[in-house]
This record gives sequence, C-alpha cells and structure tokens, in this order.
Amino acid sequence: MKITLSPITFDPIGSISFQTRDDQTLGETRRRMNRVATLDGGAVFNDFGYSEADRTIQLRWAVTSKVLEASVERLVQLYSRIHLATPQGFFLAAIDTYTPGANESSLSLLVVDKLS
Repeated sequence: MKITLSPITFDPIGSISFQTRDDQTLGETRRRMNRVATLDGGAVFNDFGYSEADRTIQLRWAVTSKVLEASVERLVQLYSRIHLATPQGFFLAAIDTYTPGANESSLSLLVVDKLS
C-alpha cells in the first residue's frame, strides 16, 4: 500500500511517499462503548458513537534506503502533527512512535481527524 506523509505547513523536503508491507492495515474501526455491570446480574451499555480519533495506525515498511529512514526521523523530530494520505482517505495524525530497524521500520500514528 502506498502511503504519503507530509507536514501541515510548507516544507520543501518534508513530504515522503513509500510502500508499506503487503499485510498492512490502517487500524481498527470501533465505537466508543463501555459496559457496566448492574446489581441484578445484567449490564448497561453506554454507546457514544464512532470517532476517527479512536483509530491508531501502525505503519510498517521494509528498510530500503537510509534516505527514507532519515526523512521519517526528520518528520518525527520536527512535527507533532502531519498529514497522512492512504487509499482509505486523507488524515490529520499525531506522531506517536517511530521505531527504526535493520530490516523493518515502523511508525505509530494517532488519528486526529479524517479530512477526506
């Protein structure tokens, strides 16, 4: 899956496009719901609907170049929020964790909002 990461503000060297692993998913879709046990042995469910902000996207890709790894690390160091373009849509995301590796690297993003 092709992914593009870019800063919110203009940065001539900040945009990155790369291919993620074939088995890549873009996080789970869930509702804001909890269950509270009642004294009669039943339960009450509080359903507060769906929000894109509950999604965490874990990107994983094969390490192919030092330039790509340096570019991702630069985004992590300079920006707290970025734009994320995927086949499922265009997101505003907060950067959580970047983990470089010898064969595979990963980036964890917390979705703030789905822009389109």
